Amino acid sequence: MRRWLMLKAFAWMTAKFAEGDCSLVLKLMADDVRFIFPGRSSFAADITGKAEIERWLKRFVAMHPNYEILDVMVSGPPWNTRAGVRMRDRIGDDYSNEGMHYLLMRWGKVCYDRVFIDTEAVSAFEQRHPEFAGVG
Repeated sequence: MRRWLMLKAFAWMTAKFAEGDCSLVLKLMADDVRFIFPGRSSFAADITGKAEIERWLKRFVAMHPNYEILDVMVSGPPWNTRAGVRMRDRIGDDYSNEGMHYLLMRWGKVCYDRVFIDTEAVSAFEQRHPEFAGVG
């Protein structure tokens, strides 16, 4: 039941995100949330706090990604929940990537979000589209 609820919540949140609205994502984050996006692209980040993450999210959503939730896995009690969110994102016709977010949550708030994705595909996209590299 909890997995189904989280899947529905993530799907709703993703729909809002695709419309350019980051507010719901941010509401579900703890004030001191840590976000890690690995790699060497201009999107690479290891940041803490909602303000920094909001800047990152707004930059990403400005690219109009098609972001799709494929699966959600949930484990642990409400005060120490771990979740894996398998996703796919597409931008235009020449970028597609699939990966997952590993989340740590406390009482419904995300405290930690680590993205696992093909970072070489992100770098290659930036090389093909330099207008997106470093924009933000």
